[in-house]
Amino acid sequence: MAKLVYVRIFDTTLRDGEQTPGVSLTPEEKMEVAIHLDKLGVDAIEAGFPSSSKGEEKALKDLAKAGLKAEICALTRTLKSDIDVAIACEVNSIHTFISTSDVQMKYALNMTPDQVLKAVEGSVQYIKDHGFLCEFSPMDATRTELGFLKKVCTVAEEAGTDRINVPDTVGIASPTSMRELIKELCST
Repeated sequence: MAKLVYVRIFDTTLRDGEQTPGVSLTPEEKMEVAIHLDKLGVDAIEAGFPSSSKGEEKALKDLAKAGLKAEICALTRTLKSDIDVAIACEVNSIHTFISTSDVQMKYALNMTPDQVLKAVEGSVQYIKDHGFLCEFSPMDATRTELGFLKKVCTVAEEAGTDRINVPDTVGIASPTSMRELIKELCST
C-alpha cells in the first residue's frame, strides 16, 4: 500500500498578491478573502507584512482574532523591530526572511555572509523564544551558492525553525532543478 503524504497549503494571496501593480486590499477585503481561503481548507494564510503599515498591522490583528481554522502567519525581515510588530498582532506563526545570494547580500543588504548567518540565528531564536511557530526563507535561494544555502538552512534549523521555505525569488528554476535543489538540501 502506498504511503499517504499530506500536502500542506501555505497561501500567500493576501501578502504576495498585493505586490501586483494596482492591488491594495483593505482590512475588510483581506478578511473576506481569508474567510474564503479558510472555507477551502487552506492550512496557513500568510496574511501580510505588518511592519509595512498601520493598515497592514490592523488587518493581521483582525485576522488573528477572527477564529479561522487556518494558521494566520505574518511576514517579517530578520529585524527585531519587524518581529516585534508581528508578535503584537498575536498571529499563529511568523515567517522571517533574509537575502542569501551573493548579489543580494552585497548590494541589497550590504552584509557579509557571517552577518547574514547571525541575523538568521538571532531572528529564529527570538521568534521561538516568544512562543511562535517559525518559518524561515533564504530569499533568492535559487541563486545562492549551494554550500552557503546549506549552511543558512542548517543555522535556521539549529536555531529552532519549524519550517524552511526555499523560494525561487527571481523565477529562474525549472520544476526539475527545484526538485533537485530540495533533494540536495534534504540530504544534509
